[in-house]
Amino acid sequence: MEQTVTLQIFGRKFTFQTESGVPDAEKVAAHFEDAVKKVQSQFDGKPVNVDRETILVLTGLNIASEQFKREERYHQFFTRMTKKSAVVLSELEKAIA
Repeated sequence: MEQTVTLQIFGRKFTFQTESGVPDAEKVAAHFEDAVKKVQSQFDGKPVNVDRETILVLTGLNIASEQFKREERYHQFFTRMTKKSAVVLSELEKAIA
């Protein structure tokens, strides 16, 4: 069942539907808001004027980079576990034979 969640960024509300449940969607929204604030804080007090669109694009790129790194670590972990499992299976087969 789809539920509605509202996210507020730069004083503007964004409403979207979620199937994962409101608590999960709220966690995702909070993570995104925190990521936006982190990017925005990097420009606070600096003489450069960065528009909201740029902040949102940088936020998206940061989140995509985090996800990419997680996927790489998962792939490396999975590969190591597959190799180790093969060794363990081989040893078990030798012991049974």
